[in-house]
Amino acid sequence: MSGAPAGKSLWRHPDFVRYWSACAVDVAGSGVTAVALPLIAVVSLHASVWQVSLLSFAERLPPLLVALPAGALADRHRKRPLMTGAVLACGAAFAAVPLADAAGCLTLELLYAVALVTSAASLIGSTPRISYLPSLVPREQLLEANSKIGVVASLADSAGAQLGGAVVALLGAAHAVSLDVASYLVCALLLGSIRAPEPAPDPSARKGSLRAEIAEGIRYVLRHPTIRPLLLTGTAFTAAFAFLTTLWTVYLLRELHYTAGTLGSLLSVAALGGVAGALAVRRLVDRYGPARVMLTALAIIPFTELPLLLAAPGLTGQVTIAAGMFVQLACATVQGSTQRSIRQAMCTPGMQGRMLATGQWVTYGTRPLAALLAGASGTWLGLWNTLALGTAALVLPFLVLLASTIRTLHHVPVVTPSPGPPHVEGEPA
Repeated sequence: MSGAPAGKSLWRHPDFVRYWSACAVDVAGSGVTAVALPLIAVVSLHASVWQVSLLSFAERLPPLLVALPAGALADRHRKRPLMTGAVLACGAAFAAVPLADAAGCLTLELLYAVALVTSAASLIGSTPRISYLPSLVPREQLLEANSKIGVVASLADSAGAQLGGAVVALLGAAHAVSLDVASYLVCALLLGSIRAPEPAPDPSARKGSLRAEIAEGIRYVLRHPTIRPLLLTGTAFTAAFAFLTTLWTVYLLRELHYTAGTLGSLLSVAALGGVAGALAVRRLVDRYGPARVMLTALAIIPFTELPLLLAAPGLTGQVTIAAGMFVQLACATVQGSTQRSIRQAMCTPGMQGRMLATGQWVTYGTRPLAALLAGASGTWLGLWNTLALGTAALVLPFLVLLASTIRTLHHVPVVTPSPGPPHVEGEPA
């Protein structure tokens, strides 16, 4: 580990700044695509509710397919080459969209394929990127690092969404995707410029087969008394949130008659909520403790969906929806940063990749199923009824965390595990 010593500002850690900048550029480009891809499907290709849910399904399927192998690979190999190669693969896949549009052969099937490939490559890259952080900064600064990354990610997401709406309005949705292609190239350059020598992978990670390593990671997470309840809470939240977000764009464009620019502005305001949450999380956790902070954030989130359900077309509806989304993303960022810091601090170094990947497999693996369920429900029950059902489901994450032992956690643990064989806290060594 190099750069700023423990206790010093991470802004004096040049490699963290490069890492931080790469995350910002990546998220900004993805913010543009988050606006552009649904608009291509809904407006340019006239996709039905079910076809929009299939696009969401394609984006969210990869965790079920590649999350577990990605975690094992991240623990077996050096992480920086995996991160860099993944962002280049994403850039190459997204380049197919403007090229196909220019050739007059852009189809929904191509969008499904691009969404599937880029989501898989992004997951393969994000697993080593997130699990790389504990080796880049001191463990006692993980909450600070995650907070700083959360701030810039939310700001970049806001700027990307706003920029995406503007570029779509000026040049068309397909051309807006070109900005995301450029962002991946810049991200790869920044990741490649990190100079700190990366710790060698744990030799024990190569002793067994890939399947055995994956199984070891699953057992580790499921037996861990702190990581397991956080994973179950995250799974409930992600499933409900994925159910809702599958139909947000269709509802806003077709039922409330919002324009591309308005959609981009709403997503931009929501991302600013993430900035507020990331800026506040350290003070909140220091004052009230991680358990109380996470429980309060999860209790507030269901109420933030009410403006969407009650709003009518027009400026007043736009303002109330924007306010709800702002608070929602602030709460989601606070609870997400807190639980991520706890998991990273408690996890054995040689299990970081597999711990993260197991969590992604279980948590994000629910998203494609939630997307299909949302598509079916939206088709049969109607968009409003389906969004109301998803809002009710947002109560579940709060109940799951409340029922766990995490509710008594009064501080973020600072643990420096030994580099030996993985040991589960609470079990005999």
